[in-house]
Amino acid sequence: MSETLRFEAFSSMVEPEFWSGLAHHKLHSARLDTARAVVRGEFSGGRRHAVRGNSAEPTQRLAVPARLRVNQGAWEAAQGNTQQQAGAVGVNGYLHNTNTIEEFKKRDKGELLRDAGAEILEAIRSGRATQTPELLWPFLLLSFADLKKYHFYHWFAFPAVTADPPDMATEAPAPLSSFVSRSSDLEHLLTTFAGSSVCAQGAFVARYYPSNVDNPWRVGPLSEWSEIYGSDKAEDGGIALLGFVDPSSHSTRPGWPLRNMLTWLRHCHPEAANVNILCFRDTALLAGGAVDGATLVQQCESIVLRVNVTPVASLTSECQ
Repeated sequence: MSETLRFEAFSSMVEPEFWSGLAHHKLHSARLDTARAVVRGEFSGGRRHAVRGNSAEPTQRLAVPARLRVNQGAWEAAQGNTQQQAGAVGVNGYLHNTNTIEEFKKRDKGELLRDAGAEILEAIRSGRATQTPELLWPFLLLSFADLKKYHFYHWFAFPAVTADPPDMATEAPAPLSSFVSRSSDLEHLLTTFAGSSVCAQGAFVARYYPSNVDNPWRVGPLSEWSEIYGSDKAEDGGIALLGFVDPSSHSTRPGWPLRNMLTWLRHCHPEAANVNILCFRDTALLAGGAVDGATLVQQCESIVLRVNVTPVASLTSECQ
């Protein structure tokens, strides 16, 4: 099997309180200033919800769209005054608020996109994205607040730097529950995440040791690539993985953040042509307390992909 890697698109979920914050920002802070402002959003691992039918129908598991949430805390979090939800990944958004509806309609969205793409590439090339992975997946918010009518017009975008030719999935996705040798290995992975801040960063490197019953996982930030993923460890019996918190709940498609992670990979570690990708979706289980191995196998949503990261002829900015 070898096919073009496809991604599950983000959708925005804006809570009403955010618009109250935008009105306050417009009246008391920005006023007529249209300079870019920073707000915060967050996303969590993708989940499917069990929906029970009648006695004659089996329980169905319905996918929840991959969502980036923005709420009242977006304004306070941008100043470092609040904490994100347990298991969530925080991300910066760049707000461009216009003064008139005409400005909103005429604003060059392509220019905003190109600027965001250039910033992503600069963060990758400078090494800042290795230390702060959230720089790989900013969002854009163009808005106009009609405070007389209390109408809010907005446009969200999720920039991506795309490769030509595209990356390829070389194997069918495997559920993490079948990728590991024992159900207890799932428990160990969740315990490892719960005891560190790696998951909250949104991206990580991991090494899985199937033969090690007591300590099957080693997980660290992207900055520990050489220590965990490095090619010099090829004979230690471990399986190297590049991982990220995946907002997708699609059975085969990873979420949008992986696009820019693969751009990071081809720039920072071009030697890694074929990689295992751990699409970690079980962030809800991190906040749910202890779960036994058998239950984890049933509830586990995470998948593992095998991806061929192709050499690129060109990179272009794209949004969704």
